[in-house]
Amino acid sequence: MRVYAEGRQGRWLILPFLLILSPLSVMGRKKIDVFVAGFFPVGEGPKHSLGRGVMPALNLAVKHVNDHPTVLRNYKLHVIWNDTQCDTAVGTKLFFDMMYNKPAKLMLFGAACTHVTNPIAKAAKHWHIVQLSYADTHPMFNAIKYPNFFRMVPSDREFNHPRVHLLQRYNWTRVGTLFQNEPRHALAHNHLASMLEENSYQIEVTQNIADELKDQLKRLHEKDVRVILGYFDEHWARRIFCEAYRKGMYGKNYQWIITGMYREEWWALRGTGEEDEDAKPIVFEDEPRESGGGGCAVEDIMTALEGCIMTDLLPLSSSLERTVSGKNISEYEREYDSMRRSEYSRFHGYTYDGVWAMALAIQAVGHQLHRINHQNRTNLTVQDFTYRNPKWEELFTKALSEVKFEGVTGPVQFSSDNTRDGYILLKQFQGGREVKIGEFDGFRNVLQMDKGHPIYWPGGDPPLDRTVKLIEKTSVNITIYAILVTIASLGIVMASIFLAINIKYRNQRYIKMSSPYLNNVIIVGCILTYSSVILLGLDSGLASETSFPYICTARAWVLMAGFTLAFGSMFSKTWRVHSIFTDVQLNKKVIKDSQLFMVVLVLLCVDVAIMTTWQVVDPFYRETKKMAPFMRGDIEVTPENEYCKSNKISVFIGCIYAYKGLLMVFGCFLAWETRQVNIPALNDSKYIGMSVYNVVIMCVIGAPISYILSDEQDSSYLIISIFIIFCTTGTLTLVFVPKIIELRRNPQGNINQRLVRPTLKPPKSQDSDSELSDLHEQIKKAESDRQVFARRLHEREQELQILIDQLGEDALGEVETHPSRTSTRRPSKPRSIDRLRIEGPSITETTEATELTSLCSGGSHELEYVTARHKIPPHQLHPAHQPHSTSTTTITTTTTTAHHLLHHPHQPLPPPHYQASLPAHYMHGLPPPLLLSPTPHPPHLLHVSLHFCFHICVS
Repeated sequence: MRVYAEGRQGRWLILPFLLILSPLSVMGRKKIDVFVAGFFPVGEGPKHSLGRGVMPALNLAVKHVNDHPTVLRNYKLHVIWNDTQCDTAVGTKLFFDMMYNKPAKLMLFGAACTHVTNPIAKAAKHWHIVQLSYADTHPMFNAIKYPNFFRMVPSDREFNHPRVHLLQRYNWTRVGTLFQNEPRHALAHNHLASMLEENSYQIEVTQNIADELKDQLKRLHEKDVRVILGYFDEHWARRIFCEAYRKGMYGKNYQWIITGMYREEWWALRGTGEEDEDAKPIVFEDEPRESGGGGCAVEDIMTALEGCIMTDLLPLSSSLERTVSGKNISEYEREYDSMRRSEYSRFHGYTYDGVWAMALAIQAVGHQLHRINHQNRTNLTVQDFTYRNPKWEELFTKALSEVKFEGVTGPVQFSSDNTRDGYILLKQFQGGREVKIGEFDGFRNVLQMDKGHPIYWPGGDPPLDRTVKLIEKTSVNITIYAILVTIASLGIVMASIFLAINIKYRNQRYIKMSSPYLNNVIIVGCILTYSSVILLGLDSGLASETSFPYICTARAWVLMAGFTLAFGSMFSKTWRVHSIFTDVQLNKKVIKDSQLFMVVLVLLCVDVAIMTTWQVVDPFYRETKKMAPFMRGDIEVTPENEYCKSNKISVFIGCIYAYKGLLMVFGCFLAWETRQVNIPALNDSKYIGMSVYNVVIMCVIGAPISYILSDEQDSSYLIISIFIIFCTTGTLTLVFVPKIIELRRNPQGNINQRLVRPTLKPPKSQDSDSELSDLHEQIKKAESDRQVFARRLHEREQELQILIDQLGEDALGEVETHPSRTSTRRPSKPRSIDRLRIEGPSITETTEATELTSLCSGGSHELEYVTARHKIPPHQLHPAHQPHSTSTTTITTTTTTAHHLLHHPHQPLPPPHYQASLPAHYMHGLPPPLLLSPTPHPPHLLHVSLHFCFHICVS
């Protein structure tokens, strides 16, 4: 037991020495050289800058691999590379040269240019050798056509995943695409189209560019595409954004998402960077002016680029983890920067990780050979590698597809399509430069927008993917509606106050003389018209669509009833004044309020009949009409007006307009005819006439305006409401404000008789002066003729008197009983004299009446009518006409004095005591009541009708 323990203890003491000596033995043992063929464009000129930029990373990776203690411990990696010059022929020749020249190359590393990579990949498939590209992103390379082709960089197809995530993030579901008609861009575009279709996105329009840019952007603009996905090289990018600038397809309403694997400040350069330096410079028609082209200025292109999002390769990972080499990314970047000098390529990190991927694959193949040797008892090593051997191809293909490590470009792992799911860089053009705004993690399929600058939106918010066509129900502006409703409500309050005053003081004499009950109807009509203002602004937005037809019905009924009650009452009162004061037959008329109510009732019944027929036969319904759209930001707003409609609305509205129009025309005529009337008994007749004018004018103006502005909701409602309010308020103030003023001035309602002078003075014509001269001439001639006939009559009477005296008393009696004698001695009185009468008052009250009298119905109407009323005490009356009562008797006399009115047209007739001095034949045949006794107070003249035919009748 002791020996065993000592021996065990001795083994534990020897083990540390063995561990120390083991690396020394490995280091002391010579490593096996393994070779990889590399293809790099490292010549002079801009087209070879890619190869020159990755060479420092290649050398650095080989050094780190060979210095690593665990990776390829028994091997030393060598990369034998050649300059392909990005030339297909050169690259293909170099491939075959390296295939036939020793030593054997385990793998192919490259190339960068697709037209070099493609023939090498096709040939490598027949040589059964695995190829790994560090820079070719062409989407045509896949595992089906190129089963032994791998690449470290993500394919152009992988750029579609972050684009779809951007669409999802900003809710863009409708896009347009624009791609260059070349395989690289067309294949990537087709892949995106299939992805969008699978995710139910809408591609509104797809445009491709072959040789020239014609109407592609125009079609995108016509289709209202706002989010545009682009696939094109930098030369076409400059031309496209120049055209976008010209068409205004940039800014807050547009979002461009393009491939951004271009040169630094590519917008100010020319070409694509792949032209030969020794060749003649290519003149591009639409290249920037600053670079010798005839296109837009660089500033214009930069303006159109502002906000554009670009997808690019992520040169280095932003992770802080250590890589497979044991260094972190910052350490690697410092070493690379120290070696690259002025050369740079975005593919340097992928070249570095590519070397490590090949090293790990070779190591995996070595381990697999060790297991195979153990199972098959063979002794194979990687030095036994041969071309055109499917087994070696299978070993290296499997080993490379299973590689997984943390590289400087992020996690390295190949997909089933032999393509790496890597990181995609998202850039945006902001302020004249490209800045990083985010990353897309292809392994976790996550879009990270928090790694970089915040994204910039020219309009403040992400643009919409289309012009949003918003159908907006129009309604009256709530402020306008509130103001007008407030005014209408105040009008209703004012009308209610007038109604209360009118009812309270209805028995006051001044109010009673103006038909207060009819005025109440006017007030009720005005309240209804005020209420119509509230209903006219009420729509389905404030109520509901189902209740809108009922609102239409209420509008029509309330406005019709209000107009009829208010205007109908004013019309009937005007008609009464006209009927009294235009009675050419001089018949005494008494038109009571009940008759006026009947007029209003008839008009109201006509309204009820029309509206009832309308509602029964053709009821209202809600109709909408889309108006001209307008832009509100990036939203196309289509206003939708709602209207009260019925199938035969034009017929019923025509009937209403015709009926109301005739009523207003007749009312206006009556108001014009009675414009000079001033009657105490009808103390508001003048104001009623003015109100009729007001209503007619407002309706004549308002009806066509409402028709013209029917599509302008605010304007139409505002103007119509103002007309209604103005018309209604004017009617109320004209009719009732004077009454309130009179009530305040004369609360008791006492009537001053001196102020009670009803008159009706038709206006004189423009030719009154000339006509008056003609009348003067006619009067003189008539007077001359009358004097001639009077002298003849006097001579005949003298002769008759002489004959009677000669015949004696018997003959006198016979003459008096003879009819002809009576006719000779008593000439018949003029017709107008029969109308002279004495009106006796009743015992309890004095009757006041207004009469119009003319002396001859067929005479001229050019003279002035004056009514004379004289109150005479009973004791001054002729005994035959004295009344039995002791009250004052009112005598209405009608006398014509042509001579006096001719020479004194503006003075009253002479008093009765002056009539005694008139010629006897003037007073001959007048009845005794006209021969009034002298009185110290001349009578008040109320009505004397002058007619020139009176002189002829008297004569």
